[in-house]
Amino acid sequence: MKGLLGKLALAAIPLFGIVGNAYALSLTSTSIKYFDENGAIVGQFLRTCEALTYHGGNTHTAYTIYEETPCGSNPSPHYLVPGKIVTNYTLPGFLTISAACGPAECEPAGIAEPRLLEDKGWTFTNP
Repeated sequence: MKGLLGKLALAAIPLFGIVGNAYALSLTSTSIKYFDENGAIVGQFLRTCEALTYHGGNTHTAYTIYEETPCGSNPSPHYLVPGKIVTNYTLPGFLTISAACGPAECEPAGIAEPRLLEDKGWTFTNP
């Protein structure tokens, strides 16, 4: 019995060298920009191609603009707004996507990844 346990322990040692932190890369880099009911931008969530996430401001509202870019050789998402990387949006009834893209700084098509919004009055955290 002792011999069997020793052999099992010896066989398991190489596995300890293989096990480590695994990080799954994202298929797309995603930015979600949040608006309040008055149409003011109030927060942002960002996930990079390296699967790092950031959020700042109020990220719990019903009104959003989603932006995505492909990571690596993944296919491009379907863009809804010409010349922008917007893939989905839900805005207050009075606010058009063109008007919302001004303060939200909607990213142009062809960029590698969306960026964090600067100087909007909130601090970003990386949970």
